[in-house]
Amino acid sequence: MTHSNNEQAYFARIRGHITELRRFLNENDSPETDDPVAWFDYIASVRVIQGNTSNDQSFLATMLAKNYLLGRFELASFDAAEKAQGAPGLDIDVQTTEGHRVIGEIKTTVPYGKNDLGANQRKTFRKDFAKLNDNMAAHKFFFVTNRRTFDIVNDRYVEEIPGVEIILLFDQ
Repeated sequence: MTHSNNEQAYFARIRGHITELRRFLNENDSPETDDPVAWFDYIASVRVIQGNTSNDQSFLATMLAKNYLLGRFELASFDAAEKAQGAPGLDIDVQTTEGHRVIGEIKTTVPYGKNDLGANQRKTFRKDFAKLNDNMAAHKFFFVTNRRTFDIVNDRYVEEIPGVEIILLFDQ
């Protein structure tokens, strides 16, 4: 698969974070004390280097969804890095070469409960369900990256998203 310039730049940024984190960890031993100031400083440095790993994971999940969709459809175009992670709107909104709309929402969520989502998780899932239900499209997808999430959505929430395919992108 050919990656867009935006996608290549995003991969380079992630690689840069990992390289810098590796360098930091190799050059700085973790504190040998129980001093919270020392530990806070150490962990704060790691967080600054990592950047927003949630956005990185969301981008990578979007790339997994892109791979999946390219295996099923001839898409007119799909730049997974074009829309900022966390920006409002559908996570995926693309056209096939025949002009059919394909939409999707992506969740990298790990459920709080053993057999259900947590209260806030349910709320954000239902917002995504509403986006899928409120938009007309030839193909609708709800992508997840966690097996338990996939099972819970299929067991407890599938009736809330009729006509939407639930796809496990990564069996975590």
